[in-house]
Amino acid sequence: MRTLQILAALSTIFAAGFGTFGLMVRDPRRFHIAEQFSISWLCGAGVVSLSIWLFGLFLNHEALFVAVNVLCVALPLAAWKAGRSFGFRSPRRLNPFEWILLLIVVGDVLIVGYLAFAHTLGWDGLLVWEIKARYAFENSGVLPNAYFQDAGRAFSHPEYPLAIPYAELWIYLWLGESTQFWAKLIFPIFYLSGVILLVAISARLTGKLWTGLVAAIVLSLIPQITVQPGSAVVGYADFPLSVFYLAACGYLLCATTSDHADFLRIFAACLACLPWLKREGAILWVIAAGCGAFAIWHAKKSPKWFGILLPGLCVIVGWRIYLQQLQATTAADFAPVNFATLSANIHRLVPILSALAAELTNTDNWGLFWFIAAVAAVYVVRQYRDARSVIFVTAVTVPLTLYALIYLFSGWTDYQRHLELSLCRLLMHITPFACLGLPAVLASLRQKFYRSPQETQVRIAACEEPYPERTPEIDFA
Repeated sequence: MRTLQILAALSTIFAAGFGTFGLMVRDPRRFHIAEQFSISWLCGAGVVSLSIWLFGLFLNHEALFVAVNVLCVALPLAAWKAGRSFGFRSPRRLNPFEWILLLIVVGDVLIVGYLAFAHTLGWDGLLVWEIKARYAFENSGVLPNAYFQDAGRAFSHPEYPLAIPYAELWIYLWLGESTQFWAKLIFPIFYLSGVILLVAISARLTGKLWTGLVAAIVLSLIPQITVQPGSAVVGYADFPLSVFYLAACGYLLCATTSDHADFLRIFAACLACLPWLKREGAILWVIAAGCGAFAIWHAKKSPKWFGILLPGLCVIVGWRIYLQQLQATTAADFAPVNFATLSANIHRLVPILSALAAELTNTDNWGLFWFIAAVAAVYVVRQYRDARSVIFVTAVTVPLTLYALIYLFSGWTDYQRHLELSLCRLLMHITPFACLGLPAVLASLRQKFYRSPQETQVRIAACEEPYPERTPEIDFA
């Protein structure tokens, strides 16, 4: 019976996401089945958690549960009614090298899934995120107002948004009990979705599937992502946030190499969810929204496309208004962001930058990843020199800079201890997206050093440039 309840909880999340995906894109069949799976999970987690919060303003108990379930069923029906041609592409035949890489990736995903279930929830996973799901479950599916106003619970950050807690709550509501073991189920799915999207987006950008598989393997070899405190297996919100950031900025890159508006719509959906994952998601939203505005302007699209930035802004403003109305207490991790605080703490700048450099070169947490990412970023800029390089470099370097500078406003007396405990997890937010630089390098190096005689003759005859200005999309069919 419990297995059926778990399957029902997950199925309704996927149904909501699949319906949202179907309403967004004009031709779902141009996306591979695994890609549809990942996008549906991200959209579904966002829709279900947001709907629980919004419906919970007026409903509770069984009425709330039924209302969210009705929405989950209605979305795919609405997409079907809208005339969307649902279907899946059959995967193309892989060569032996791609099969080997794929088997390694599958093994990595299985190992991470095992670690997620074998490992208990970490500190934040238990006392920041799951605690909200438990409180809401015990209060008929809605977080009580007293929780937001109780200074004694400030350690659990009541001001943090509710995407992860309410996704866990949805499983609790289907089970009829709060069981932390099953709350962990969503995190291996986020990891699987992140791996699939990394492979799919890489393949779309380079035209070569194997480059994306290599990037996924590199991601799994980063200790901070898979085994260190705060990693993808301990129930923190940092890795799920990184997956949404990867999807948002990754499909924005795809939109710069293709005229299909579907990529921009997926970008808009994932962008809207960023501030709903974690407080730092609002910073990532500003950066990704700026990249999106630049891409729309650079492509000379209609001004109406700037409207895709509004849903995320509504989430940010709506959540802030909600917290203000409840007079929610906040943890004193950061002082007010103003000129007076900046002037008083400017002496911290050099130690903060030194700590950032030390973290980026910390091989226990990152191996050689950030060195590889820096080389890849330089290569991407030299190779493309267009909107893609601007977006990629901005989406990687600006978060690094802002995340370092926020410690100028740290409310901790020992701000260096604050840096030590949290900076590594903040860097996780951009790690999967930074992995996209590696496939571009691999594809170009192979094109440079290995080319068939027939291809060489064709290029010489056509007087083609060695690197096309717009890379082709991969054909998954």
